[in-house]
Amino acid sequence: MKKVTTLLSTLALATTLAAQNLPQTERQYLSGHGCDDMVEWDFFCTNGRNSGKWTKIGVPSCWELQGFGTYQYGITFYGKPFPEGVADEKGMYKYEFEVPEKFRGKQVNLVFEASMTDTEVKVNGRKVGSKHQGAFYRFSYNVTDFLKYGKKNLLEVTVAEYVSELMISCSSLIYCSVK
Repeated sequence: MKKVTTLLSTLALATTLAAQNLPQTERQYLSGHGCDDMVEWDFFCTNGRNSGKWTKIGVPSCWELQGFGTYQYGITFYGKPFPEGVADEKGMYKYEFEVPEKFRGKQVNLVFEASMTDTEVKVNGRKVGSKHQGAFYRFSYNVTDFLKYGKKNLLEVTVAEYVSELMISCSSLIYCSVK
């Protein structure tokens, strides 16, 4: 019985020590968590309502529902290769943020919970990876080498209303949380 107790104590201690040495994930949200706590970003819509000028928009959100671009809910164009009336605008987002000095030497990922549809991302004027194509799923970029630690950084995100390789229109947005 004493051997079992000693073994269990040793395992408990080893597990505790191992857990203390695991890398810890810290999150710094650049957007809100949903429609009730959006964070304002700079925004430019290339066509449609309220286009052609820099303004502000809450993120996460859908720009059509915030009064920008071409409102196209209810248009029956799905399944047609090049339908009339499909919006082709882009939304350009900018946001300044600081990365704490304590993050230097650690891997920093920029995580998007979703973005519709074609999405290109730059940090401090440099493209951080390939174009994201899709909608309701998470994607991320390792931005460790693109950041200025302890200083201001500029995040630029361009979202196309349509998929470039296949003309399927979707409601453009940056959705959920940018971590």
